[in-house]
Parts: sequence; structure tokens; C-alpha cells
Amino acid sequence: MSLDTWLTPQRGTLFAIVDGAADASVVARFYALSRGEAAPLFAGTPFADQAAIGPWLLANPSAAFIAEQQCLTGFFMMSEQPLAVVRRHWQSLIQAVREGEALWFRYAEPRVFLPVLNAMTPEERDAVLGPCHELWIDGSAFTRTPDAPFIPTEQTPWLHLRPHHLAALYDEDRHAYILRRRLWQIMTKMMERHPDPAAAIMPVLRQANADGLTDDVREGVVAGTLTLQAGLPLEIIRQPLMLTDTEYAQVNHWLVQHQTLTGVAH
Repeated sequence: MSLDTWLTPQRGTLFAIVDGAADASVVARFYALSRGEAAPLFAGTPFADQAAIGPWLLANPSAAFIAEQQCLTGFFMMSEQPLAVVRRHWQSLIQAVREGEALWFRYAEPRVFLPVLNAMTPEERDAVLGPCHELWIDGSAFTRTPDAPFIPTEQTPWLHLRPHHLAALYDEDRHAYILRRRLWQIMTKMMERHPDPAAAIMPVLRQANADGLTDDVREGVVAGTLTLQAGLPLEIIRQPLMLTDTEYAQVNHWLVQHQTLTGVAH
């Protein structure tokens, strides 16, 4: 659905959320072309010192501003609730919970937020839209279930991101690159001893993904493989990776099962 089609007719107050990191001048253009208010959503959160480059909530963007945003990094929504209510709701989504840990939820990036929205159940989407009854992002429109209750939450983070929400975002090549960079940071001496860590990571990561390992164990089997291939004892991975006894045991068991793949006896 085109943005023009979605905007006609307008139902309530129009808001936009934009990514200040992707477009440093977007807020200035908003003020130049609109008479609405702009609020940095990082304000009052653990990321407050980065407020200028975080997501911004724009209230009542003008037609001139909208016409200029052909490649908007962000999205539009409509709400009949006051600005303060809409702002508090989207601030409550700055962090989400994944596997028990709070992380920054980059919902201002359509390439992140749209796949997550598409993977959600209607009830989950209703909760995420909160006080906004409609949302438009990158050609897709979402409507909140009529009469679904909206109960503002005081506890944050409250949104739990499950593996199926993030499945469409996963890039195995990028994950291998991220793991390699992280291991260079936390296990530098081991990486210096390994003859070719870049080539060794991918087959292990691919098998770990196929086996459905959790994030910490998956990272552990990659680090463990490289450590053994470098001729070092497996125990040295425990402290830098902060593995629990259970996770370390799972890593050890996986490495014993996959000696043919790793090329090292353990």
C-alpha cells in the first residue's frame, strides 16, 4: 500500500518515528517544514546520552515534510491518544527481552521492524502498536484490532522477542563475521595462534545452527573449536565467554560429537 493511499483519509493524529542515526538532518527538516513537536525517544532511557542519534517521535508532520520522505528510515502511525501517551509507549519499546537479556530494539529501522511485525501474532502486534490504531512501514500497513484494550505498562522492558520473530533477520555470513570480531577482542592470543580463524568459523557455525544450539552455546562451540585447533585447552573459553557450568558441559559434549567436523580429538 502506498503512503498516500494509507493517509487518505487521516484517522486521528499523524505521527512518525524516524532514525536520527540514519538521517542526521531529518529532525531539522521536520521543524523547517512542520509545526508539530519532535521528541527524542532515547531521553529518559539507558541510552539518553545518545538521544540525538536515536529514534525521534514526530507529531503532526506536514504534507511538505511527508512528500520529501520518499526513502524514510522509520514509519508512520495514527493515534487518538495524546502525544505524551504515544511517546511513553514507544519509549517502553526501546529495549526488548531476548533469551532473558535486555537488548536495544532497533524498531526505527524498517529492515528490522517490518520482519518482526510480520512474524508476530495479531495479539502481539496489538500490544506493540499500543495507543496507535494504524501503522505504515515500507509499503505495509497494520491495523490494531478494534476494541482491543490498551493498558500502558510501567515496567520495562516488557516486549519479549522470540526466535521466530527474528528468524527473517538472521544472516549466517554476518554472524560469522561478528563472532570473529568478538573473539579477536576477548580471546586475542588464541586468535593469533590459529592459522585461519575466518575459514574455520563458518562450517562450525552452520552445524551449530542446524543443531539448534542457543546463542551462548553456539558461541561456545565456535570458540571451543578454534581454541582446540590452536592447540590450547578448552577450559580457557569459560571466563571470556562467561559460560555457566551447564553451557560449558553442552559445548564440551558437542565438540566430542563433532570431532570429524572440527578436525581435533577431544
